Amino acid sequence: MNLRLFGGMLLLAAGTMLGCRMAERYSGHAKRLRLQRQLISAMITELSGTLPVIPELLRHTAAMPQFAPLRFLQHAAENADAFPQCWQDALDADSSLAEQERAVLETVGQTLGSTTLEGQIAALTLCAERLAALCSDAETLAKEKGTLCRSMGILGTLMLVILLL
Repeated sequence: MNLRLFGGMLLLAAGTMLGCRMAERYSGHAKRLRLQRQLISAMITELSGTLPVIPELLRHTAAMPQFAPLRFLQHAAENADAFPQCWQDALDADSSLAEQERAVLETVGQTLGSTTLEGQIAALTLCAERLAALCSDAETLAKEKGTLCRSMGILGTLMLVILLL
């Protein structure tokens, strides 16, 4: 009987961790969108202050520790001299990007270096606003689905344990 109880407890722990892991995927998406918005804000600040050439802007922002999790930025910075193609290639290579955020980030690549400074800043500001809206939606989804995933992980596994015992 003790082994069955121990097995049930292990199963319950595994189900709880699975539910929490699924909930983390939803909250991770919202975190990534916030980070992308911060990236665009940093780009606006750099463009407004020092007016760097685009390859320098990519390398400088990619070197900032807070943007290390953005794989597409790191990939684009490796070949920044080939901008804007390196930006598009980096977005295409990053499978973690959702379609809507990919569209916003493609706009960033199409905008940088192609218009006047004021035009670039205006377009980047619009992209930041679009990312803020996506982030708000993702946070709402993370709250709703995250709670559901955690609850289903615990309750579903608990039901399975009860049936097995």
